[in-house]
Amino acid sequence: MKPGKIAMRPLRLALFLPFLLFAVSGSAAADDGAGRFIQQLAEKVLPQLTDPSTPLEERKARFRAVMNRDFDVEKIGKLVLGRHWRRAPPAKREEFRKLLEDYISGLYARRFEDLAGLEIKVDGVRDFDGWSMVYTTATRANGAPVLLDWRVDSKDGRHAITDLVIEGVSMVIAQREEFSAIVLESGGLDGLMLKLRTRIAG
Repeated sequence: MKPGKIAMRPLRLALFLPFLLFAVSGSAAADDGAGRFIQQLAEKVLPQLTDPSTPLEERKARFRAVMNRDFDVEKIGKLVLGRHWRRAPPAKREEFRKLLEDYISGLYARRFEDLAGLEIKVDGVRDFDGWSMVYTTATRANGAPVLLDWRVDSKDGRHAITDLVIEGVSMVIAQREEFSAIVLESGGLDGLMLKLRTRIAG
């Protein structure tokens, strides 16, 4: 994909799809490229998470396993916290990482049925220093195409997703802005974690 084509993509605010960040994952062979990784995950794993006949608790368990295996939750936590991560002691970082995992699991596991019938096609890949951006188009029979750009890093020698850009909107940046506002309003990271616990319990 040419740089000019990527830069000209329209910025259509598609925040109704943030759950797609956690809807596709799986294991990739060591010699697969980042684009092949995303394509395989879309074809093999997404149907397992969107099947409405699968009980909700089983889908939750599958989703958590997928997230732990093929997303770098620690790096996502670092990115969404920004400077607050750098200031936090190791124990507090681990506490936040676990809360973030619980929060994401509870928030998105119930929405997988909405993704049924979605098809994802890789349009191109651009490699950067230590990571790649995979450009894809998501389509379904009764909806307009949605442009999804996946940031793929390395985790323990395997591919790992750390961000999804939906029509030009980074989900990590959007989450960081929300969390930063909560930190400021609540007086610190402890206030944010209390807010997450409340959301998880609710």
